[in-house]
Amino acid sequence: MSDVATHGATPEVPSIDDLVERRQAAIACPYPAFAALRSDDPISFNDTLGAWIVTRYDDVTTILHDTERFSSLMPTGPQAVGGVLATAMAELAQDPEMAQTFEAVMGNRSRAAVLLNADPPEHRRQRILVNGAFRPSNIKDLEPRMVEVAHGLLDDIVGAAGERGAAEIVHRFCVLFPMTIIATALGVGDDDLARFKRWSDDVVMPVGNHSPSVEQVRGYLTSSREFADYFREKLAARRREPTGDVISDVANAELDGEQLSEAEMLSMLQQFLVAGNETTTNLLSNIVRHLAERPELQQRIRDDRSLISGLVEEALRFEAPVGGLFRQAKVDVTIGETQIRAGQHCWLLFASANRDEARFPEPDALDPCRANLRDHLAFGHGEHFCIGASLARAEGRIATNALLDRLGDITLAPGNTFPFNDTFVLRGMTELHIEFTSLPWKRDTEMSDPK
Repeated sequence: MSDVATHGATPEVPSIDDLVERRQAAIACPYPAFAALRSDDPISFNDTLGAWIVTRYDDVTTILHDTERFSSLMPTGPQAVGGVLATAMAELAQDPEMAQTFEAVMGNRSRAAVLLNADPPEHRRQRILVNGAFRPSNIKDLEPRMVEVAHGLLDDIVGAAGERGAAEIVHRFCVLFPMTIIATALGVGDDDLARFKRWSDDVVMPVGNHSPSVEQVRGYLTSSREFADYFREKLAARRREPTGDVISDVANAELDGEQLSEAEMLSMLQQFLVAGNETTTNLLSNIVRHLAERPELQQRIRDDRSLISGLVEEALRFEAPVGGLFRQAKVDVTIGETQIRAGQHCWLLFASANRDEARFPEPDALDPCRANLRDHLAFGHGEHFCIGASLARAEGRIATNALLDRLGDITLAPGNTFPFNDTFVLRGMTELHIEFTSLPWKRDTEMSDPK
């Protein structure tokens, strides 16, 4: 089944400009526009973005690996620090009620290029310091909690065995599951999930939105300060008394006698909170939709649960939760036949590279047995490969197993309109209504997780 068919594209194919302008039809189905660029203009300059758009797999990976000539300091692009956002920031800086918040947030930002927006050698130093927080043994230790949380959430969704039910699955499961798990990993429990979600949503607001309102920017600043105040106390407590969680790892990480600065720690925890829920929420929502739209695939996965890991990888390729990030040229560079000047930005379209026919034959087909399943760029590539990839993969596998354990014959409910988040970078639905048959389930089998 083609992506155009399953995502309800109109006969008039949206353009890349429609996507950058955040028109819903383009956000819902940008893939024909990506395909046109790959074929006709694989590296093209977009005036609205103020950046080159790079669409082919080989070109994207070339730039990702070239940390000598390309910088990651502005991964969400030039628009995220200029234009409408800068104007709103300037206005709020003059607001007496916001002045201290503005100074606190911007002061931390200026002192903390961390992981996602850090270049070598700082990035490598930071990565070495916190790699242990996501070591395989830690992820393995979290898996029983993942199973428990998944089934606990589904307890509130299912009915009596054999009963036909309905649910809006994004908010009732896909949001709450990864948010609870990242809270557990951080070591903050799940009493503040609503607050964490608000902080996360507000913090990512500028990503893929180059025309935010003043109130959106106010929310961004307020949530950023609240986050810093909350986690500053947690970091101080973990330095005094480590408890074996991610906050403890960050607070006490040391290399050759050197620790992270407080600004680095706070920025790092913010990235973990955001990446640990926003992207996995989108992954899970997409998996549920794929299963509901493709009954033959759903039955195939039910019959052979060993295919779930492949389904997770293929879902990441097919619908990359992060459509693409930016790099800035440090010097004049030629990529392919295109010259990119020093100081210019490139939007590396992971979502397009993941559908590049030269790398993935029949790219618009969803195949959990694809030969090169892990070649996708949903987690980036090279120096900045996502530190939480193993956690996201485990969450995807365990959540999908739980859904199939508890929900039979998953279908789309009538009336779905498939609204997407208002961003051209972070791809995810805001709601998805499904129908299903509740399956019998015995609590003593809850801890099982077929691989």
